[in-house]
Amino acid sequence: SKVDGSVSGANFITVTVLCILLMAADFWTVKNVTGRLLVGLRWWCQVEPDGTNKWLFESAETTNVNKFDNFIFWSVLYGTPALWSALFLLGVIKFNLGWLITVCLAIALSGANLYGFYKCSSSQKAKFQALVDQGTSMGAVYLLKSGVLNLMGKGAMAQAQANANAAQAPASSFV
Repeated sequence: SKVDGSVSGANFITVTVLCILLMAADFWTVKNVTGRLLVGLRWWCQVEPDGTNKWLFESAETTNVNKFDNFIFWSVLYGTPALWSALFLLGVIKFNLGWLITVCLAIALSGANLYGFYKCSSSQKAKFQALVDQGTSMGAVYLLKSGVLNLMGKGAMAQAQANANAAQAPASSFV
């Protein structure tokens, strides 16, 4: 038995298969039950007669969504891929490549749910755009307040002045 807490051999395979089955059950439950009941959203892929895939995204016309349920749903939906991504980085740093298969599958499944529900929800698109706009304006205000733009402007002015002085100076011959 190993003391360092790692899993190897048959135990590794058992744990990996169990994790994959649990992740698949979580994916299905979130996609088909939780999203529909908590926030009134659902998405799926429909195979057309010609063999092409058609992605369908729906939101309920009348939603009596509890704000707390809505907050928990979206927090967990955004947090899960972030957590799996952190575990991916940890696996890369620790060079634990065996677990990266499980982690990559988890990122793919949680990312697919996030993308699907994001495409369904016009309010999430609006909130995300507002967050991006707010971040952009906060960044611009920070740059203005910190004087970074002034420094950049002064640096550019100093460089232009140096270039002008160099152009006016007589060319010296090196003999």
